[in-house]
Amino acid sequence: MEMKTETIFDVANSHFSEIAPKYKALRTTDLDPIEHIINHLRKKSGNTMSDVGCGDGRYSFELLKSLDDDSFLHCIDYNEDMIKYLKSYLQDNNILNFCARPGHANKLPLESNSMDCIVTFNAIHHFDLPRFLAEVYECLKDDGHAFIYTRLRNQNSRNIWGQYFPLFAEIEDRLFEFDELQYAVKKAEMKIDHTQVFGHNRTSNLNSLVNKAKNNHYSTFTLYSKNEFEKSLEVFEQNIRDNFEDIDKIQWQDENILLEISK
Repeated sequence: MEMKTETIFDVANSHFSEIAPKYKALRTTDLDPIEHIINHLRKKSGNTMSDVGCGDGRYSFELLKSLDDDSFLHCIDYNEDMIKYLKSYLQDNNILNFCARPGHANKLPLESNSMDCIVTFNAIHHFDLPRFLAEVYECLKDDGHAFIYTRLRNQNSRNIWGQYFPLFAEIEDRLFEFDELQYAVKKAEMKIDHTQVFGHNRTSNLNSLVNKAKNNHYSTFTLYSKNEFEKSLEVFEQNIRDNFEDIDKIQWQDENILLEISK
């Protein structure tokens, strides 16, 4: 069982190394959860924070550009290529109040009782959830908060990929449902103070969607065999043509959930 977990992890790590240079162009940054978190953080100045699974820094940038200069963000990601691009991105935008280093969500490189806030965006399904939450509990100050932004399995099944790309919802078994997250948070001796579901209206064209799939903009696509992916992509293209009148203006809604957690 451990060998299987390591293999899945290695595949994901390789995927993120390959996609790091083009990640910003392939993924969409949702600003509404950032605004919610910023409103919480503005209640005090000089926040010490961590973005776990920070990737190439898209969300780290949005956090830091909206907070006072006395705040400081620890950017942590296991993939060193993502960390490299994050550093360049933030420094190129004249943001200096951060540090970035490789680290595992199961053993955060943070001191105990040191964080006012820990955040993670669209990354929780790559973590060992109980071990990550245990680390969150250890590293948060007594009055600290964690924010988890993710999509649930049922939300994943309703987006354009889950509805029209064969096997997408079935093959992506790493996502959680809310009751699973709620149980894990309770087991970690923390509580969910607030949840908010965000619906994001998207518009794209068929060529762009096909390009995203071919470039593995969701790591889910790396879970397909080459043959499975090619066949599924053909069916996806036909499904889109059959279900949307204008393939140059395809509209759908993505859903995500934000959990606010305290000790």
